[in-house]
Amino acid sequence: MKTRNIIITVSVLLNVVLGVLFYNETIKKGPDDVGLFFKSAVQVENYVRAKTLIDEGRQEYISDETLKAVHEVMSAGTSFKTYQLLEFDNGEMVLLNLHNNTPDRKYKIQDVVIVPDELKSIFK
Repeated sequence: MKTRNIIITVSVLLNVVLGVLFYNETIKKGPDDVGLFFKSAVQVENYVRAKTLIDEGRQEYISDETLKAVHEVMSAGTSFKTYQLLEFDNGEMVLLNLHNNTPDRKYKIQDVVIVPDELKSIFK
C-alpha cells in the first residue's frame, strides 16, 4: 500500500513539474522579456544568444560589431519602454508609448505621436 501511494505521489508531482515547464516554454515572451534577455546577453558579450532573439530574416543586418557597440554604450541602469506603431493605408503613422506599471498590470497609453515624414523610414 505504501509503495502505491509513493508511486501516485511521484506521478502527480512529475505531472505538475512537467506542466509548469511546458507552460513556461509555450507562453509568448513579451517585449519587456525580449529586451531584458537581449540586454543580459549583450552585457556578458554572448552575441550568439543575443542573435537568437533577432528575427532570422534580420540577423544578417545586425552584426557582432553592432552588438559590441551596444555593449560599449550600456550603463548600469536601464529602463524598458514599449511602443506600438500604427501604420495606415494612406502612409501615415502614429506611435503609441505604452506603459504597464499600473496596479492591474495592463498596458496603458502614455503618449501619442504622429510620426513626421522625415522619420517614417526608420520604421519601414
